[in-house]
Amino acid sequence: MHSSKCYLVPIDLHNESQFNEIRRQRIICGWDSDLQTLQDWKGKENIKRLFWITISQPSAGNETIRAGHISLDASSGLLEPDIAPENRTELSISSFFILPEYRSLGLGKRAVKLVENVATTERFGNPRYRFITLTALSKRYVYDEAPEWRGVWAKLGLSPPSVSIQKWYEGLGYVAWKEEPITEEKGIDGQVILLWEAFMRKDLQSNIDIEAS
Repeated sequence: MHSSKCYLVPIDLHNESQFNEIRRQRIICGWDSDLQTLQDWKGKENIKRLFWITISQPSAGNETIRAGHISLDASSGLLEPDIAPENRTELSISSFFILPEYRSLGLGKRAVKLVENVATTERFGNPRYRFITLTALSKRYVYDEAPEWRGVWAKLGLSPPSVSIQKWYEGLGYVAWKEEPITEEKGIDGQVILLWEAFMRKDLQSNIDIEAS
């Protein structure tokens, strides 16, 4: 299965079976899983481009498997907040999820590489786009033993993650330039806890230069 081809297929949220599958995966993910949010995505297809992360299964006659999904969104304004959306040169990765049973296959890195390529193609992106942006939970929640960092998991009633998603993106060439407390979670005592997110970016132009050299 490790050698199976991984590719992106646009998601049609108006197709009932595809809508039901994206809802199933979002429920497993635990983020943006409520029905109203997913219904609202149907009206945002020009700014939120969802793709299935698909693989083939040779043992089942090359059956296509929807192993997860990823979204390449129109500019979030993270890098260029004062520039009109039509003039921005960034896109953002969001709604990125791999089903647990396929996480050992290295699909995440392959999917990010594919979506970076999509960002600079005419159908879903534009050659003028320069940056991919995203937010990732601060790596301090994995590596810093202070009560406000790694210690926050006890307040949430959860075990600390073994892998930092920020560190994972750093391995793919993404760089953080600031952190802010923007994600709300409710602690076991009912108190709202704001989690710090790292704002990250990757220069697509440098990626093109490396491939051309």
